[in-house]
Amino acid sequence: MQGSPTPYCIVNGELLAGGQAGFPVSHQSLVDSFGIYETILVQQGRFFHLNSHLHRLGESARILSLDLPASLDEIGQWCRRLMDTVEGRTGLLRIVSYGSDGVHGPVCGLYVKPVPPWPAEAYESGVWLATCQGERTWPLAKSTNCLAQALARFQAKRLGAMEGLIVDRHGHITEGSTCNVLAVRDGILLRPLAGTALEGVTETIALRLATDLAIPVQHAALPVSDLSTWDEAFITSTTRRIMPVRRVDDVTLPASPGPVTARLMAAYRDYESQQGWET
Repeated sequence: MQGSPTPYCIVNGELLAGGQAGFPVSHQSLVDSFGIYETILVQQGRFFHLNSHLHRLGESARILSLDLPASLDEIGQWCRRLMDTVEGRTGLLRIVSYGSDGVHGPVCGLYVKPVPPWPAEAYESGVWLATCQGERTWPLAKSTNCLAQALARFQAKRLGAMEGLIVDRHGHITEGSTCNVLAVRDGILLRPLAGTALEGVTETIALRLATDLAIPVQHAALPVSDLSTWDEAFITSTTRRIMPVRRVDDVTLPASPGPVTARLMAAYRDYESQQGWET
């Protein structure tokens, strides 16, 4: 894995040894999952779309009426301070913030994880995804209420799939356990219905690139029963970037990566090599 986790964490702006950092076990917001989080890729001290992630953290807080213990600018400074403690200043920076429960004040913690390595074959021939019933609470907020995502991830692991896809009560695929999912049919890039899935930072970049490439994009229901009509599909996330999908459950897609996916993968590589990095 790229990067080593730092032995330090930051809690409400205070740099602490990892073993000393934590949230009070009696904080009711932990039980209520009244929290939000973000995960940011950092390479050699450069943050990939740090401001986009901080903006989404603020939007999640706004949607849930969750109070943050500091301004977004100050939390951004905490991010830079913590990464200065990491060898090579490379890793995955996680921000987790819990709101006040009426007794304890809001708490914001930061820590660093290694960047997971994804095999080259995943990009060359695509990955297998498995579906699981579930729904995200308040889909447009990146909240710590991740039970649906966890169950989808466990389901995928049991089956040997790369990732789990969440299927809501209407039988529609909304998102992955740790990613966004997009399908292609008749040359049109399909994303889940507006408001049913978290809007990913990487997904947003992919959609912008699709517009630049004159690839039509539509919001659409993605019924699991229509998997056989997909021509191609891909998932997006901070560490995976754009990863083609070969199979969903027992349905093998006609192409992986398909022509639309391949164009977007190439465009994203060019984009990342030149844009999006902040210090």
